[in-house]
Amino acid sequence: MQRIHLFELEDLRQLPAAIRDGITDFLEFAVRVPDLYRPVAPRLERALKEAGAPTILDLCAGGGGPWARMLDQLGPVRAGEVRVLVSDLYPNRTALARLRERAGSRVEVVERSVSAMAVPVEFDGFRTLFSAFHHFRPSEARAILADAVEQGRGIAVFESTQRHPLLLLYMLFTPLLVLLVTPFIRPFRWSRLFWTYLIPAIPLAVMFDGIVSCLRTYSVAELDVLTRGLDREGYRWERGVARLGPLPVGVTYLIGLPGR
Repeated sequence: MQRIHLFELEDLRQLPAAIRDGITDFLEFAVRVPDLYRPVAPRLERALKEAGAPTILDLCAGGGGPWARMLDQLGPVRAGEVRVLVSDLYPNRTALARLRERAGSRVEVVERSVSAMAVPVEFDGFRTLFSAFHHFRPSEARAILADAVEQGRGIAVFESTQRHPLLLLYMLFTPLLVLLVTPFIRPFRWSRLFWTYLIPAIPLAVMFDGIVSCLRTYSVAELDVLTRGLDREGYRWERGVARLGPLPVGVTYLIGLPGR
């Protein structure tokens, strides 16, 4: 299936913040409850230890992504040796503040808008992107990787979506899932109830964006193409798919590390 780069509603600057936050709140819930990124935690831990970076800069963090669980799955973070900075172009400040409260000193929220396309030089940590790399066109995606290489930073990209019929079928049922789990999503927001049950903008947006996410997620072969020539001073890449149990799908990953 060929990659198709359509737009996602979440990408639109004009999208009301209440709907955007409702989408990212659900996505955080959908990642956290089944612990979707657990299969790649050992790979990320090895990369962190090898890179020796004192901080992780999580880009495009949305509502917090997998960090509520992953903080305890990464040895250096659990031990307080590595601190996590969460950032986003459109920060879901309420959700990220709640993550900060639960995590304590292990997490710091970057309050200002941070673009993965223009990472400020003062953020010198190991860069991560969860469920976000597909938002970028090939030229943009390569520029993100090239900047990490140029700055000598480690980077790890993880995607739980794929261009697979099973995942596309699953996305058709996400509106029903949103309706069912919304009462259990925290932090509580009256606006989430309004845009879910009175005007079902959030359930429909989750389905639309989910289908588009699958269609524009990079395959392992495409990630290989994106990294060709990005090997300055021994910079090296690891890519693959970490399977989710017996399912024919998994988490696609790309990890880049500076030369020793």
